[in-house]
Amino acid sequence: MARRIIRFDPPDQFIAGAIGEPGQRLFHLQAIGGGIAATVIVEKSQIAVLSRRIVEMLKDLSEGGSVQLPSAPLPLPRKLPALAEPFTAEFRVGTIALAWDPQLTRLILEFRDDMSVEDAAAPPPINDAPDGPDVLRVSLSVAAALEFAENSLQLAAAGRPICPNCGVPLDPRGHRCARKAALLN
Repeated sequence: MARRIIRFDPPDQFIAGAIGEPGQRLFHLQAIGGGIAATVIVEKSQIAVLSRRIVEMLKDLSEGGSVQLPSAPLPLPRKLPALAEPFTAEFRVGTIALAWDPQLTRLILEFRDDMSVEDAAAPPPINDAPDGPDVLRVSLSVAAALEFAENSLQLAAAGRPICPNCGVPLDPRGHRCARKAALLN
């Protein structure tokens, strides 16, 4: 199948966002730039893992002398950026790849259509092969990558509160804590 590679090098804006109420939210990544916008669907866990990995990768690169990190932490926004609407999601993300481009001193993030998860013939990540799954590829400066990571971690943490006993998100309609029930027996 012919693939679409949607590139933002760099985007004017790259954010994670969610639509819906906590417990029922649908998470998205959205890149805007050059008069176009692309939005993909992701899992909350993918956003959290990606954000932590970005921070770890940039920290490792700074310790190796490849990257200069800001000396002061980035200020957290009072309000997280909102997804630009209306939009139609291009695809649901299955695979995420990160790479560091030393020539551009930018972090490259690639989000692949989840149709590729079962496709053993798919090209390796961050590849411009003409066949394979659709891809959203975003190139971010160190500052933009850190801002994305901080905002995304804040978004992921803004969901339902966690039960202190079992670690499962609390449902506003009620929570049956398995650990508390086990302690009472």
